[in-house]
Formats: sequence, C-alpha cells, structure tokens
Amino acid sequence: MRRKHIIKAMSILVFVFFVISANAMTTPAVSASIPTIEFTNVPQYGSFENVQGRVTNVTPADYKVAVYIYVSGWWTKPTFQNPLTSINSDGSWSCDITTGGYDQYATKVKAYLIPNGYNPPQLSGQEIFPPELELKSVASVEAVKKAKRRILFSGLEWIVKSSIIPVGPGLNYFSDSTQSVWVDGEGQLHLKIININGKWHSAEVISVNSFGHGKYIFHIASRIDQIDKNAVLGLFTWDDSALQYHHREIDIEASKWGQVTNDNMQYVVQPWNVASNMHRFNMVLSGANSTHSFDWKPDSITFLSLEGKNVIGSWVYSGNDIPPPGVENVRMNLWLFDPNNVLGLPPSDGKEVEVVINRFEFIPPGICNFPEGKNLDMNHDGSIGIGDVVVLINNWGEADGTIDLNNDGTIGIGDVVVLVNNWGKSC
Repeated sequence: MRRKHIIKAMSILVFVFFVISANAMTTPAVSASIPTIEFTNVPQYGSFENVQGRVTNVTPADYKVAVYIYVSGWWTKPTFQNPLTSINSDGSWSCDITTGGYDQYATKVKAYLIPNGYNPPQLSGQEIFPPELELKSVASVEAVKKAKRRILFSGLEWIVKSSIIPVGPGLNYFSDSTQSVWVDGEGQLHLKIININGKWHSAEVISVNSFGHGKYIFHIASRIDQIDKNAVLGLFTWDDSALQYHHREIDIEASKWGQVTNDNMQYVVQPWNVASNMHRFNMVLSGANSTHSFDWKPDSITFLSLEGKNVIGSWVYSGNDIPPPGVENVRMNLWLFDPNNVLGLPPSDGKEVEVVINRFEFIPPGICNFPEGKNLDMNHDGSIGIGDVVVLINNWGEADGTIDLNNDGTIGIGDVVVLVNNWGKSC
C-alpha cells in the first residue's frame, strides 16, 4: 500500500514538472516582447553611404522609422517631403541621410521607431528633440559619427564648438581646431578667430558641468577694450532646453558691435530687448589683465568688472527675468557680429582676433566674500576662490593674516578659509 502511494506521488511530480517545462518552452520571455531598433551600418564621417538598421518584436508593416542627423543641430531625413522610412518585412530598413548641404559631415544620427499614423516633428537645426517624440516612439537608437573635441581648463572639462554651416551667434562658422582653441603651457585658454580656406571661423567652449546659483568669475589676460569693432567676446550661461527662461542666458559681453563710437562693454539678463535688462558702459584698461563676474542669486544678479582693485563697471539686476537654475552651462566665445544676422562680418582690419582667458572660477553660495580694504583678496577679484588656504588668527594684517600655501601669489578657487577668534561676518 505504501508503495502505491509513493508511485502515485512520483507520477504527480512528473506531471507537474512536464506542465511547467511545457509552459516555459511555449511562453516567451518578457524582454523578447519589447520593440527594439538598432543600427546595422553607420556611415563614417564624410561618407555618403546610407544608414541602415533593423527592428525587432514588432509587425514591420505597422511601424515606420523617423531618422535625424546632427549638423550644428538636428535635421529630418531623408527630406521634409519624405520624413519617414519604411521597414522591410524582415525588419531591416535603410535611409539616405545625405540629401543636401553638408549632410556627410553629420556628427550624430538618431532613429525613432514610431507607429503608423503618427507624424513626427520636422526638425531644421534644433538642439533638442521635442518631448512628444520621445513619448510617441516605442524605441530609439543614437550613434556618434564624430566625437566632439574636449579640453581641460581651470580644472574643468569643456566641449569645443564646431560647425560646418553658419550658426548662432552671428551667424558664424565655428572651428574646433587647435589653431582656434587651445590651452597653453601656463594653463591659459586661447580663443582665436581664424580664416580657413577663405571663411572666417569663430571659437567657443562649453562647460560640461552645470553650476546654478553662485558667482561666475572670468579672469582675462588680453586688452579686450581694444578688440576689433566687429568681434564679440561673450562670457555667459546658456541652457538649450529652457526657451521659456530665455535659455537661462546671463551675459558679460565686450564689443563695439560694429561701430567705433559705441561703448565696448555690456551686462545683459535676457531678453536683451527689455530696456531694463541691459547695462552698457565704456571700458578703458591700462593693461591686459581684468576680471569680470556675475553673482547669480534667486532675487538678484550682481555684475562686477575690475582692473586690479579698481572697479571699472558694476550693475545689480533685480528685475523680473532672473532665471531659476536648470541645466545651463558656462560658455565663453569669440565671434563676429553681423547687424543683419546673415554671416559675421570679417574683422575690420582683416587680421585674426585672439583673446586669452587666464582662468575661470565658480564660487557656490555660502562661501565668504570678504569686505574691501582688508587685503585678504590677494588677486583683487572681489572674492575668495579655488586654490589656497587663508588662516586668520586674532588679527591678520597685510602679511601676517594670509598664508599662500601653494605659493602661487594669489588666493584662488576651491580652498578652505579658517576664521579663528573674531573677524568679520561668519559664513
């Protein structure tokens, strides 16, 4: 009797195992049902070949592929008249991405898998994709055809802007060559407007980091009061995705804007065409070194320009257009102005234009800014920044109270300030 029960139990176990195994064989894995899209051939930079790809886990006839290339902004491909690519019955697809202009020099390509009936937005140089495209697509893939050049400056990583078609500001061509943008042996950044094959190319660098509220300080080592009348030096923040906040653009700009008699310096909180959002003045320097900054707070933006200890410009903005922080970057550019915004005018003397930036500093909120007249601010930029330690004991005096531990002669970005026994305000 006991033997019969054992045999019956074993039979039940075998049956259950068979059912589970059968279900495992006939039920597909969850991941196998997710639609996918991939590239099977991405043309090299400069090539005229088609981009090719494959989709899986969809019925090909129910879907299309929307392809975009990046040439100083995203562009619909193959054309505005034919913005969608059909998928073959085996899931493969191919798209001509070189249908005009400088398409062969696209640096990126992206493809979206979208259902029939959805008409994706047509892009003509936009920097970001509309959110609806991400929501309506069921899958996407992106590939880089040419990596952006990157440099290290002031302890930070920067992207060097490049464009083969005229783009803003200006409009201008931008060069990422080492003749246009480089960091010298002393760690200084050089921005240079150069002529390449008869075309003037401007220069721009973009910080990888985003900083938000705080003090942005630019130490310049060139006579920017004497740059060519058609050239513009821009020191600013910018957020591609924040059109509603005017791209979170806060500007310090040195330029005569094409007119010799114009003032050569301005502070701007965008939009610039609101009269109270701009402050212009004429800057006259006695040497190459000057420091320019803005302190971005929730309720104000304070601009300051110094030559040594001397204030050469200042302005406090507390208007309605102070942007909130987002994913803005710091940008520094040297470009050519065109009043008609068609193509930047050549330098008036036909010569290349160069500006040297000694360093960039960012000081977050809460770091002490010491008052004038105390001589703690050894580099006279109006703040304590990255690089040194200052120890104050009892009284501090001209020499006794500051210790330049790295012996570079200045107090710079990123150090600790220790206040012992009673001095000024606390941080």
